[in-house]
Amino acid sequence: MSLERASSNWGDLHALGRHHISTLPRYWITRLYVALSALTSIGVIWWEPDALTHRLISQSGEPGWWLVSALAVVAAVGVVDVVVNDILPDRFHLRIAKRWRHLIYVALSMGLMCITYVFIAGGGGWWRALAMPFWIDAFFAALIAFLDLFQRHRLRT
Repeated sequence: MSLERASSNWGDLHALGRHHISTLPRYWITRLYVALSALTSIGVIWWEPDALTHRLISQSGEPGWWLVSALAVVAAVGVVDVVVNDILPDRFHLRIAKRWRHLIYVALSMGLMCITYVFIAGGGGWWRALAMPFWIDAFFAALIAFLDLFQRHRLRT
């Protein structure tokens, strides 16, 4: 088996033609963590009425709940992308999710930063400790998007 013909979701060269367009294999666990962390945080916001995050989103009104819903969709798409394109065997793939993966994580980063704004505006300063986990996840989502784009550009030159 030659290296050119070897194909796996851990860095396959033939997933979308001749070019490998996903991030390096070691990043799949980071992508999964960031998407699951965002989804878990959203679950707490939705299903824990006593949580401070739930109260702050409720205080923001309907736009806050729309933001949480949109972020839940983006995080779910991120989880599905990682599971299908990186964990499942090669015969399962979502080419569109793999092709636009960087946009998933840019949207996730922006949504997480918007939620931190809602928390901060709802009662507290920028230093509010409640926002820190969201900032960290937003930073890593942006880093994942950057690394994905950097690798795509590097492979095309």
